[in-house]
Amino acid sequence: MRILLVQPGSPEGIGFLLAASPEPLHLEMIAATVPEHDVHILDMRLENDLDSALRSFQPEMVAVTALTPEVYAAQDVLHRVKSFSPEVFTVAGGHHATLLPQDFSLPEVDAIAIGEAEVMFSKLVQAVEDRRGLQDVPSIVWQNREGAFTRNERSNSRIGLGELPMPRRDLTEAYRSEYFFLFDKPDTSVATSRGCPFHCNFCSVHEFYGGRINQMPARRVLSEVATVSTDHITFVDDNFLMNRERETAIADMIRSEGIRKRYSMECRTDSIVRHPDLVKKWVDIGLYAVLLGLEGGSDEVLKGVGKSCTIDTNNQAIRILQDNGVIIWGAFIVDPDWMEDDFKRLRDYVQEHRITHTQFTILTPLPGTQLYRERRNELVTDDYSCFDTLHAVLPTRLPREEFYQRFAGLYRQTDIGPYYDLVQSGKMSIEDCRRGKEMLDAMADWERYIDKDPILTRPSTV
Repeated sequence: MRILLVQPGSPEGIGFLLAASPEPLHLEMIAATVPEHDVHILDMRLENDLDSALRSFQPEMVAVTALTPEVYAAQDVLHRVKSFSPEVFTVAGGHHATLLPQDFSLPEVDAIAIGEAEVMFSKLVQAVEDRRGLQDVPSIVWQNREGAFTRNERSNSRIGLGELPMPRRDLTEAYRSEYFFLFDKPDTSVATSRGCPFHCNFCSVHEFYGGRINQMPARRVLSEVATVSTDHITFVDDNFLMNRERETAIADMIRSEGIRKRYSMECRTDSIVRHPDLVKKWVDIGLYAVLLGLEGGSDEVLKGVGKSCTIDTNNQAIRILQDNGVIIWGAFIVDPDWMEDDFKRLRDYVQEHRITHTQFTILTPLPGTQLYRERRNELVTDDYSCFDTLHAVLPTRLPREEFYQRFAGLYRQTDIGPYYDLVQSGKMSIEDCRRGKEMLDAMADWERYIDKDPILTRPSTV
């Protein structure tokens, strides 16, 4: 069967594609579960020509994934596929489809994948190829001949990550040179675990995986790392340093095999504080940058988003990483209820701790999160394109224009001293600094946020 897997394009306007454009790893992993079929991957962020792909490949099945801001783009893909040929079997999947499948219960959708697609995708493909009913395919919502949607039982099977085939990175090789995180281009994403035991109220990871944690054995991680062709690898686990024994084994194996790469990873600050020796071990084999979900500069802010870390723990983690020469990509959340002093306190915190790489987002009740359930009635819009964490979908306490001015101002860097130190130490190049300045200048342009604001762009009724 000819199967086309689609990563939809991103909404226009300001967005994090300025700072990162990772490979569609989830699609590469799904493709690996059906090796006997002819599979293509279309990344519409880089190649926005669906019609050409449909004409040349003539797929029998098209599956599209989507995060919340990509819902409309994914719906458009599915509509265009059915317009091309009603006979093509269409599938929607991913985080949003799992948490709010009703948004894809549309005439142009034949099935909706719920949860981890490796559980059901090969079974779904086989059922479609055999032209039999879908009653026995687990973890899907499907449309019957009368147009009604039926929800099958969700599988409770635990995926054996040690037995997973290698992601089909060959299917995205044409795009490889364009995949990046910050200054690392080209980049390869590697996922070695799934799920998170913590309950931050703004995050849907716990909801998506039903609270379960699943980790890939160290030997399987090594096998995948050894296949990567790029100089840089980003571990995209939600908390890579969660299991000291496993991560120690991975590092020891990488060293013993003589693999020389540069690594970035996402970690929780409490994991770093518990295992500073593990940070040092990873630095010795190539770790140079860590994305930290710092979220705020006070215990009050951390408590407000359900973060179980304290500001003291965050500060200790920052010191440990900086003492080891690791670049910190600090992620912070801005509450729409903030006033002038709140913005100043966060800016002072970032400068005090010399955090050079920053990511500021606006507190957003994403569908499927605890925050969404708690504050659903406060939303000023249901337009999913605004749920990109860069636009306020809750009322702001400041006038909205002023809120965006102060939010964008967080990205404005005036102290070049820390960057100079990174260049002197070889952590960054002059070209990296130039690209970084371009990113920051774009994110610091407050008027760019207005273009998609759900209130400021609303047509006047006067």
